Amino acid sequence: MSEINIRRAVIGDYTGVSALMDELHHLHVEARPDVYRELQTRMSYKEYEQLLETDHRYLYVAELLEQGEIVGYASAQLNVIQNVTLLNDRRMLYINEIIVGSKHRGHGTGKLLMQELIELGKEIQVDSVELTVSIFNTGAQAFYEQLGLAVRSSRMEYIL
Repeated sequence: MSEINIRRAVIGDYTGVSALMDELHHLHVEARPDVYRELQTRMSYKEYEQLLETDHRYLYVAELLEQGEIVGYASAQLNVIQNVTLLNDRRMLYINEIIVGSKHRGHGTGKLLMQELIELGKEIQVDSVELTVSIFNTGAQAFYEQLGLAVRSSRMEYIL
């Protein structure tokens, strides 16, 4: 396997990022067809372009250096909680997506992406780095726990 480079995403990465987003969405559709709708494309070019231009939104790709192939993607945003009576003021880096293509898992790519986001969190001086993971995605849960993340809360449902 060639060397992996983690870098900020650019507009030219759309095709690779889109394929990864489609793969992740398909996993969700398979696990919860009652919640997720099958889509042709999970993220349009225009949506991707807008994300790249959004303030306090951070997009990264994992690229195989020799092939130039995008094999991982991460997206996070800065959330500032301030002047909420019930809550302490704090800054949080919320991870929206972190994806490694199924053919490239198990080689440390996800860990490199997470390390990049944690370093970003330190750089922008957040109090925590947080994410949501679906209960059916046991592999991702184990991965995050191995990296030191802990469950803070659970969202429950009663299907009617």
